[in-house]
Amino acid sequence: MSDDPFESLTQLAVPPVPDNFDREVHQRVNRLLVLEYLVELATKGLWFATVHFARAAWSLVVFTVSGKLGDPRTRRNR
Repeated sequence: MSDDPFESLTQLAVPPVPDNFDREVHQRVNRLLVLEYLVELATKGLWFATVHFARAAWSLVVFTVSGKLGDPRTRRNR
């Protein structure tokens, strides 16, 4: 017998792949992907929306109090 560990592995019997192996792998991966997307939405998406809503709300308050739209150089021309 050889001292090579890979040669000794060739003597072992390999069991067949289970029938539902693909389904189990897909279910585990999909659960992790959904969790990752929800965490990303909570940390990035909601923060982004909150900041932009707060900017718009603040602009509304400034316009209501002062009657001016602010500095025209900082406003976007659309």
